[in-house]
Amino acid sequence: MPELTQYWPTFTNLSNFQFWEKEWQKHGTCAGCAETLNSPSKYFRASLSLHAKYSIDRKKMAGKIETPKGVQRRPQLAASLQQGQIQSHWKETPLLSVASRKSLSSPESSNPVDVTQRKGASLPQPLSTNILAAATPFKKLLLDGWDQPVGSDGDKRAEEQDPVNQIPHDHRCAALTSNICERLLRGLPYQDCLGTVAAFILEREAAGSQSSCRETYEVVAVGTGDVCYEGWMEFNGRTLHDMHGLVVARRALMRYFYKQLLMFCSKDPVAVEKCIFRLAKDGMHLALKPRFFLHLYLSRLPSGALENLQVMTSQPSTPVEVCISAKGTLRPIAFCRPSTMASYICCVSGSDKLTRWTVLGVQGALLSHFIHPVYITSIVLADAHQDSAILHQVINDRLQLAEEILPEPYHWSPLYLFEGPRVASLDVPPKCHSCSLNWCGGDEALELVNGAVGKSAQDIMNPQGPCRPSRLCKAAMLKSFRKVAKEMKREDLAALPTYHEAKVQAKAYQNVKQQVCAQLSLQDFRKWSQKWLMDIFAS
Repeated sequence: MPELTQYWPTFTNLSNFQFWEKEWQKHGTCAGCAETLNSPSKYFRASLSLHAKYSIDRKKMAGKIETPKGVQRRPQLAASLQQGQIQSHWKETPLLSVASRKSLSSPESSNPVDVTQRKGASLPQPLSTNILAAATPFKKLLLDGWDQPVGSDGDKRAEEQDPVNQIPHDHRCAALTSNICERLLRGLPYQDCLGTVAAFILEREAAGSQSSCRETYEVVAVGTGDVCYEGWMEFNGRTLHDMHGLVVARRALMRYFYKQLLMFCSKDPVAVEKCIFRLAKDGMHLALKPRFFLHLYLSRLPSGALENLQVMTSQPSTPVEVCISAKGTLRPIAFCRPSTMASYICCVSGSDKLTRWTVLGVQGALLSHFIHPVYITSIVLADAHQDSAILHQVINDRLQLAEEILPEPYHWSPLYLFEGPRVASLDVPPKCHSCSLNWCGGDEALELVNGAVGKSAQDIMNPQGPCRPSRLCKAAMLKSFRKVAKEMKREDLAALPTYHEAKVQAKAYQNVKQQVCAQLSLQDFRKWSQKWLMDIFAS
């Protein structure tokens, strides 16, 4: 309900949804005996109607009411609202600096979606049970009331709904991210870590529906953090190096992909139907099912992007260099001593990773043995420091690769960029600086990683206590890789001796990666940071 966000926003540290939930529980439930006010949707609609009829804003403009000192509208919220009104949904929003609107179908889709034809989307359906099962009654009633099931009656009601029932794509991603984080953090003292949250959201579009409001969104991977491991190089694959929210969420997404592959290999018809992958046309790999789209919610600018924005704003003609984090400092590769890069853990910045993923996909080298590249469709960014045009240039326009030189199914997939609402304050307290949380679909609980050592805390309530290798470390990924290889009868892959060898043998992926690195070098972005020495481990 965009009008609710506009006229009844929170002015506290709570998210809008937390604030509305409290308003409903404290005030709305008192009106439950009246049939016209016996649900959150009816209660808030009535409130908006009264606001429109007896507008306090108009009286303030007329000078009849003075605004209390110290109360003002947050500029981030105002910008988010404006963006949400102008760009209601990603499928009808043209990319910046892209001349033509291209089809947004997956490579395996026989029915491409034209971004010029798609209309609005309603709130998520209750189908995403792993997210909505633990939702509060407030949110459950809201969702049940605003998203009718597919069918003649539901389609008719959807057509009769006015725009107040629809929620923009950016607000929708933020709402689901807030929802899953609240559920996972219940009873844990890490709510302040959400200032660095990143979440991957999978959109499923119902095939054959005549209604324009037939999608479901599901959060499948979450990560938080704002730290890199600052120690010496390690060679056993058991230490997490980069614990920024974006990178952690991406590794959690890869873990989710491995789970989906095991579902496909189970041969159970129900599991195969629920799996997000299907057999590709080549008969050897799997590919994301048609009408599935991957979105990314970021609470703040990815590492490296802010520095790039500052350079491009002050010196527009200066090329943007690849940045790495070494010994706790982010800097261009050109400014890093060879001795530092040879001895310490060095992590490429988040914005540079996003640039690479527009061509390589987010699945990485190991998963490329089994699946076709999976591309991010859109990014919802809640950081008010962004400049969409420059950010588009930093992420989308740095790679000028001709698609005809890329082997199928690889291609250039530019990202749609949105400014969205925040789910938490961006101010992260010191106690959270060395903490990183991760979760993916199917996990029972969050995992807490101590950024100082790059390992998981055995007791989530005691981050400084005994540690063990994280479920997202390279050694864990190699274990999952070998398990899937055996299930898919790929003994050649299961027998690969090291993590490095498994990466190198992904020939098509490595070929495209070399083209990406060569293109960056031609544009004076310097050499991409290599970490192959740390990948030569067997288990």
